[in-house]
This record gives sequence, C-alpha cells and structure tokens, in this order.
Amino acid sequence: MAQNEVSTLKKGLLVLEMVKQRKGITLKEVMHELNLSKSTAFRILSTLEEMEYVYKLQTQYFVHHKMFCESFEKRSEMDWASLHSIYQVANKMQMSTYVGKMDGNNLVMTQALHAPFQRSAEAEIGNRSKLHQTAIGKVILAHLKEDSLTYYLGKTSLGQSTNTFHDPHLFRYHLKAIRDEGYAFDDEERIVGARCLAVPIFRNQEVIAALSVAAPVGQISCGDIKHIAKKLHVGSKAITKEIETFIND
Repeated sequence: MAQNEVSTLKKGLLVLEMVKQRKGITLKEVMHELNLSKSTAFRILSTLEEMEYVYKLQTQYFVHHKMFCESFEKRSEMDWASLHSIYQVANKMQMSTYVGKMDGNNLVMTQALHAPFQRSAEAEIGNRSKLHQTAIGKVILAHLKEDSLTYYLGKTSLGQSTNTFHDPHLFRYHLKAIRDEGYAFDDEERIVGARCLAVPIFRNQEVIAALSVAAPVGQISCGDIKHIAKKLHVGSKAITKEIETFIND
C-alpha cells in the first residue's frame, strides 16, 4: 500500500467507479470483481446509497446521474440565466419563458423571463416544485431512462397534487404519450386561465432540463400547440449548442 493511502476510501471509490460504468450491478458482482467480503461490499454500497451517490432497484445498484453531471451543471444556477439563447427564445415567442431542471425529486427553476424579456425574474429562480406537478417537470420525467423513472415514482406519491393523474400506472401512460409527442401541455391544470407548453433539453442524448412557455389561454390556442412546440424544439437545440460551446471554451 502506498504511503498515506486510505484503504477503505480506495475501496469505496473503486466500487463507485464500477457502478458508474455499469447499467446495473449486484452486490455479488461487486464482491467477486473487487475481491471484497460480503459485509464490506454491503457497507460500502449502503453508504453510497445513503449519500445518494447510487440507488438500488430490486437487487441492482445504479449511479445517481445528478451527482456526476458535466461541468456546466456543477456551476451556479445563474449560469443558466446567462445563456443568450434563452433570451432569444423568449423574444421570438413573446411569452413568459422558463427553464427548469431535475434536482432529486424536485423541479428547480433555473431561468424565468417575462416581458420585455431583458432580464431574469430573479425572485423565481431557485423555486422548487414536484416534477409531476408541471408540464416542464413532466416532460423531464417522460424522457428519463426507465430505471431513473422507476426510482422517482417509487419515491413519490402523486396524491392530489396533479389535477389529471393520481395513479402511477396511468401516469406512466401519460408520460409515454408525452415522450412520443415530444412535448408536454398543461391546459389550466395548475392555474385556471393559463396554459403551458414544455420540451426537453438534451445533452449527450440525455435530458438535462426543459424549456417552456406559459401564457393566458387566449394566447396559446389548441390549434397552435404543435407549431409552438416546433419553435421550442429549435430553441432547445440552440440552448444545447450554447452549453456545448460554454463547456468547451
């Protein structure tokens, strides 16, 4: 053993790295591949689970991707507010525009713009809500990997918090429809007289956030939904491109 090396820490990091590299790994596989006793492997995995670096579904452990996001995601929320492409979307749409991302079981607002779309509504940045309560949150859930979605639904009670779905099975069908359509539409579900449309923001083929617009019912007609969604998808791609440039600079 090298001088100053911490044996337990090294084993924990080796286990964590193994979980990161696999799409699901069992306690027995960790034991055999790292030559660990059952008690040692169990203690390490339990500690990582308690700290939310990994999570367990049935007999397999998976990495919590939110703990290992790219450098852009590790910076402050105001980095989202500094992205010019979001302002461009708001000016083109001429509607209140939002960006939100998943943080644990919550949706956290990372950008909010209202007319005249020149500066962030800072009081709204950092606001939290349950993901399944909003169009912007539901479009994120709809594009999660299956294991992540299963974990979320297993930890969350829909209760009476959504006007449309209280049953997890029905809610899954709703999310599948959102995924197939590529957008989520909130038709006065949370606020009477207001409609909201949201699309996912991807990076490296994984959903990292969502972009949405909200407006009074008269400003978002049912006949305009697909047209608005198409414009939002263009904006979503522009945001991803700007993030890529931001990271690579």
